[in-house]
Amino acid sequence: AYVRMGAEPSFTCAPYLLPGAPVAGEAIAWAESNAVIFANSVLGARTVKHPDFLDLCMALTGRAPLSGVYLDEARRAARVIAVEVPAGADDAFWPLLGWLAGMAAPDRIPLLAGLEGTAPGRDDLKALCAAFGTTSAAPMLHVAGITPEAGVVAPDADAARIMRADFRRAWGQFNQGPEAVDLVAFGSPHFSAAECAALAALLEGRRCTVVTIVTLGRAALAHARAEGHVAMLEAAGVRIVPDLCWCSISEPVFPPAAKVLMTNSGKYAHYAPGLSGRAVRFGSLADCAATAITGRAPGPPAWLTEGATDA
Repeated sequence: AYVRMGAEPSFTCAPYLLPGAPVAGEAIAWAESNAVIFANSVLGARTVKHPDFLDLCMALTGRAPLSGVYLDEARRAARVIAVEVPAGADDAFWPLLGWLAGMAAPDRIPLLAGLEGTAPGRDDLKALCAAFGTTSAAPMLHVAGITPEAGVVAPDADAARIMRADFRRAWGQFNQGPEAVDLVAFGSPHFSAAECAALAALLEGRRCTVVTIVTLGRAALAHARAEGHVAMLEAAGVRIVPDLCWCSISEPVFPPAAKVLMTNSGKYAHYAPGLSGRAVRFGSLADCAATAITGRAPGPPAWLTEGATDA
């Protein structure tokens, strides 16, 4: 019915990965929290978190209420969070930071300061925004030196800090499951073609010993297949599930026998215990790839433990 009305059947929770993604200043009407936060924060587009189905009414009418972060004044950071960046941090840093930033700013837009020397890729920022959306109601965040509107701070903005000890505590929160893992879950939000390539490189010439599933949109799947990375992933034993994301997966697509899952997604590490009833482990993309081979989750990374003196 939607296709007959003119909708494109993309079925992805990461619409910013599609061709023709919105641009800075463009007014859009999105509903999915990670997509809303990424669009506002990284692309500089404008949308509030619309309720499901109201966004469809906006698609029909081309109109949305002129409120919230559609307006300049509502996009200003109201809390400046100084972030301590641990030396040697890997890609697990970004979802952990997003989750912690949401905890530090649950009801207002934050500016993350101290990351000017980092160089996050689009997938790092995707992970940051998705995890932020699990712990904050805010529709966007700013990262000093990285996101397009990071200089816009309210005159009465207050301050907070995120230190390495906070990252260690967050890692512990995400890793309450046992070491033995039955399922490795990638793609919350949906994997990009670049992430497929990175995972394929990590698994090349090896074979998964536990169930390993990648979820992604059909456009990313087509790109990854054309580049040969889907064939590489499938040769390693990875199962590809398009057009469905982990927050919607239930049995039997979710393996009924799996008791412990591991993911590189801060969003899914947050939601999975409640959604799936399973214990969770969390780590970087490389950690998850290694666990897919060995079936054992590693301990905390060296960048969280080496030389640590704080509590």
